[in-house]
Amino acid sequence: MPTISVIVPVYKVESCLQFCINSILNQSYNDFELILVDDGSPDSCGKICDENAKADKRITVIHKDNGGLSSARNAGLKIAKGEYLSFVDSDDLIHPQMLETLIKTAIQEDAELVSTRYIQFDNYDFAFDDIDSITIKTLNRSQFIDNLYPDHFENIGVSAWGKLYKRELFSEIQYPEGKIYEDLHIYLKLLCQCNRVVIVKPDMYYYNIDSSSITRSDYLKYNRNDEFIVRLEHADYFRELKNKEQEQYAINDYLTFFFRNYFVVYFSYKSQLWSSFDPHYKKHRKLLWSIIKNPKICNMKKLCSVLIHITPRAARIIAKKTIPDCLE
Repeated sequence: MPTISVIVPVYKVESCLQFCINSILNQSYNDFELILVDDGSPDSCGKICDENAKADKRITVIHKDNGGLSSARNAGLKIAKGEYLSFVDSDDLIHPQMLETLIKTAIQEDAELVSTRYIQFDNYDFAFDDIDSITIKTLNRSQFIDNLYPDHFENIGVSAWGKLYKRELFSEIQYPEGKIYEDLHIYLKLLCQCNRVVIVKPDMYYYNIDSSSITRSDYLKYNRNDEFIVRLEHADYFRELKNKEQEQYAINDYLTFFFRNYFVVYFSYKSQLWSSFDPHYKKHRKLLWSIIKNPKICNMKKLCSVLIHITPRAARIIAKKTIPDCLE
């Protein structure tokens, strides 16, 4: 039985899939299985997967009807044999020492989750940097719950990739099918099963920024309702834990996301999208007083929160000058 199962959902990435597969097969650590999930890809991805499986016995291929990223990951989870799990997106790469580093750290620290950060790239013609030394930061449950949001220095990110998980974390959890930003929906559920989480440096996951995936492409093509809901659910979760600080950070995270959508919809696509966005606008209005009282929200965000209900153009002018991260 392999120690690690690496699951790679595959869809419409024929030009770069082999780079991804090679980066996994060329790992310094060999006790793993690679599960390639062909999610009904209409190009030659299925053929590429099969050819690789013939050449390397560590590879298993699943061919299925298109169901989206969550569906593909869940299909891989169903057949995974490893004691540990790792996910890689099919247009990304991993450093040759990533699996070895993560598994050694997981065992050494008795951690249910080990995470590395990522390096962005847009061209596959490069060489991996040598890793001379490894540093780790180990957090217990209370410590990493207190360090979930970007305002804290140890944020490990919500994405499934770049991490090694104990298999048991997924015993009762699946990725929600049919939702965008599926990682965000199970993030807290996974973390709160962990007793120990470790962050490893240097960065060993290579994230392709030149991608056509749903989460990296024009978000206006997709329904964002689930993202609004899950961000507020995170605030509710921390309220139940009586963790006031993280509840406040969660509302700040929701507000940043709200503004990023609001300014684009209101000023560029109002006639097409306002009917679907209006419930979120009204929800924001209901939350206005709690936003104003929130010490984790900057004064400019609070001012813009008031102004969008009075004079949206003034709100956008102020946002451009003072909180540009809310207009990305």
